[in-house]
Amino acid sequence: MRRVIITMVLWALGTGIAVGQSAADANRDGAPRASPVDRGSSEWMARAGAAFGVQLFHSVGGHKYLLSSLSWGRVLTAAHGPGVLRGRFEWAIEVVPLFAQRTPHRTAGIGVTPLTWRWNFDTRGNVVPFAELAGGLLWTRDPVPSQTARGNFTAHAAYGIRYFFRPSQALVVNYLFHHISNGNRLERNPGVNAHVIQMGLSVIRPSRTGLRDAEAQSKRIEK
Repeated sequence: MRRVIITMVLWALGTGIAVGQSAADANRDGAPRASPVDRGSSEWMARAGAAFGVQLFHSVGGHKYLLSSLSWGRVLTAAHGPGVLRGRFEWAIEVVPLFAQRTPHRTAGIGVTPLTWRWNFDTRGNVVPFAELAGGLLWTRDPVPSQTARGNFTAHAAYGIRYFFRPSQALVVNYLFHHISNGNRLERNPGVNAHVIQMGLSVIRPSRTGLRDAEAQSKRIEK
């Protein structure tokens, strides 16, 4: 399983860098392009995947669970930054409709992640990579880890790609490093750290500015 996770992460990173470099080259050549994730656009994203706990930074290992999420975000900026780092900033709020742990004991819960910062790398073509940092809360039926708390803080860092099979719809694959902790509210705070692989769907509602840019680009190409 570790080999699968590492392979998927390296593939996503390689794809993002290659596509990002193509975008930078396109900019230097003056080729017209419009990103499907542009300033003012909003995004609905649904993701779900398997999490595999690791013993790291005093965390308890061996936890396995399903992590699902549904988020809504708004792209707040135009493209900024140099080269492959060029991109647009998006703020999102996320809910966890289902957290389902099966190891070391079965339990379930829900959560909310009001602080999600997503950087959408500037790309060319159908692939749009992104990176994100987030923090939130999780409530479970039983303590996670055992003998701690049923209410916990969560945080994650993620890297993924969107593949646009339609102008406003994309398949999503991402790697996520997930952290669960009671924030030292109890004497015992071992926490849970896990590698997560998720898949999902993104739906973009473009801004009026983005639609005008796309229409203008289409006309230039036709000429």
